[in-house]
Amino acid sequence: MALSEYIFIILGALVMLIFFMYMFWKETSRRVKELPAEIFTVVKCGDGKESRRKYQEGDYIGKTVADCPGGVVVGIFKESIQQ
Repeated sequence: MALSEYIFIILGALVMLIFFMYMFWKETSRRVKELPAEIFTVVKCGDGKESRRKYQEGDYIGKTVADCPGGVVVGIFKESIQQ
């Protein structure tokens, strides 16, 4: 191949690279930034009452807790802050 063909291939690849970088930048800047979220734990007491509290490190479903008599973690969920 001649030198001009190599230059043509390299310029074509460079144009494609710039185009894809522009499209990626445009798509990421258009996305809505995710709002911070809080994680909560649902605790069910022995008498059937459920309460919600902030997540504590080490919480898992089925864990017995001392928040109330017979307390067991029955759920963990994430809630986004509304504006």
